[in-house]
Formats: sequence, structure tokens, C-alpha cells
Amino acid sequence: MVEFFTHFAIAQMLLCTLVLFPQQKKNPSIRLYILLMLCGISYCFGEISPEKLQYSLFWWVSDIGGNALAGIFWLVSLSVFGDHSVLKRWQYALASMTFVIPLIFDITHFIFSGVTDNYAIIQSVFSQTALLLELVLIVHALVVASRYWRDDLVQERRYIRGGVISLSAVYLMLKIVIDQLHLSWEGVDIINGFLLAALLTGINYLLFQLKSSSLFETVSTTTQKTAPNKKLSKELVRIIGSMTEEKLYQQDGITIAELAKHLGIHEYKLRNLINGELNYRNFNDFLNHYRISEVSEKLVDSEFSTTPVLTLALESGFRSLSSFNKAFKATHGLTPTEFRKKHLAGV
Repeated sequence: MVEFFTHFAIAQMLLCTLVLFPQQKKNPSIRLYILLMLCGISYCFGEISPEKLQYSLFWWVSDIGGNALAGIFWLVSLSVFGDHSVLKRWQYALASMTFVIPLIFDITHFIFSGVTDNYAIIQSVFSQTALLLELVLIVHALVVASRYWRDDLVQERRYIRGGVISLSAVYLMLKIVIDQLHLSWEGVDIINGFLLAALLTGINYLLFQLKSSSLFETVSTTTQKTAPNKKLSKELVRIIGSMTEEKLYQQDGITIAELAKHLGIHEYKLRNLINGELNYRNFNDFLNHYRISEVSEKLVDSEFSTTPVLTLALESGFRSLSSFNKAFKATHGLTPTEFRKKHLAGV
């Protein structure tokens, strides 16, 4: 039964990889997800007959793939939820530690296999360090998912992303705990195999029966796209008015729940209006449109020529200069300083 569920899980991961592979050039998140599936496949192969594969080439591949799962999962979470963000080298380096640390010990253990008894303390340090790093990365992935999940305006995508990341994280944490406690009775293996097969079947259903773009698409807009001759609903007029007249976007850390309460509109309906009528896919993009617009006006106004860019950014509602610079350059293709110099050159 265990082998059946494991083979079924491998088949699901292979199916996912084959279907997504033609799209891997469109989005870095898809490439990372394919890598996650490949790591899962190598791990499952190692689970089927771990004793027979000891220190063979196949054993090394399955061991590295299994240890890399938590780190790759973390990168997938950052990539999927961090809209408009490009993963940095230090993040890749940190994620790689989940398999580099165990790999160093495995190589040492292999070379000095005749004196392994002298490495008990070292083995404990390496295993506990790797375990702690894996748990920290998985928990952080859940934190990132929760933070960005609230700002996502596409309802279907919120459910799919939240479900996929949360269930996958819970499974990985349970698996790590089971392995560390060395629970080896057959019931645990059957439950583990069933949960993995069920999780992957559910993910494949969500990806391919609904929309694969619901998980990976990160395209959003920073410009308002209402139809020019379309009559705005009363709710939409109030939403836009809360930005243009009340300037609620200036409030530090304002959430869509707070805006919904202020306007007296149900949060679900507010999400649909901002997404469906104004074509924003993320609440922060909606707020940043007005923030960037305000700062842009002040940057070309000689009255604010000596006002630091940081001051303008914070006054408009941005929490940091780095997030402001990133959003501003994505809108104008220039840094705020370059934008100011260009427009004030002739003044």
C-alpha cells in the first residue's frame, strides 16, 4: 500500500512537471515549482527502497533532492506571493543550505566511514542545524503567504495560493517531525503516502482543472483601466473618492479590511470592485497608484525641489524608501531622483 501511494505521488509530480514545462520560460515561479516537483520525485524514489540505494549515485541524488525540498518550497512561496519581486542571490544561497549542510556531513561520513563512531556529536550538530533551518524556512513561507494573501484581490487565486502553500507547508512540517521522531510503524508510512498522494492530486486538480495561472500569474497593473464612457457605480465612486479626496492611501499600513469598514462595503464586494472594475490584482498596487501619482506631482513641482525623496515617499504612505523606489521605477522607468532632474532641468 505504501509503495502504491508513493508511485501514485511520483506519477502526479511527473504529470505536473510535464504539463508545466512548456510554460517554464514565461514565469520564474513555474521553473522553481518544476524544480520542487523534481526534488519531490527524487525523494520519493529514495523512500521506496532506501536501504538498497545506500551511497550509490541514485542514493546521492535522492538524498540531495529530499533535503532540498524545504529550501525550494521556501523559494516557491516567495516567488509566487511576492508579486513584482525578483529573488535575490542570498535567498538562493540560504535555501541551498537545506541540502548543503546534510551533504557536507554525508560526504564526510562516506569518506571516513570506518570511524563513524567518532562523529556522533558532529552528526547531531549537522542534523539539528539542518532541521532548524528547514522549520524556520517553512514557517517563514507561511508568514509570507499570509501577508500577501490578504492583499490579493483575485478571489480564486487567493483560495488556490493559500490552500496550496498552507497544505504543502503542513505536510512538510509533519514529515520532518515524523522523520526526527523515527516513527517507523507501517501505519505512519501509509498515512504519509496517502497524504502526499492526496495533496498532489488536489494541487493538480486546482492547477489544471481550474487555471494554472491562478497559482503562478503575477501580472498586475499600476494604472487605472476603467472604461472611458462607462458610468461608475456609487460604490466605485466612493472607492475612488476615498483615494483622490480623502487620501486614505497615505495612512500607514492601511488594509483592505479597514478600507471596507470605512466605506461600509463588504470586503468581498470591495475586492471584486477593485479587481473587476479597476483591473487591479493586488491591493498594494491599487494604493501605490495614488501614492506614486502624488509623489510624481511633487517631484516636478519647484516648491518641493529641496524636499528629500524619502520624506515625500513616507508622506504618501510608503513604509520604506526601497519599496517606494521599486514601485516608482516600475511605473516610470526612472528612479525618483532621475525623474526629478529630468523634469526640473529647465525650471
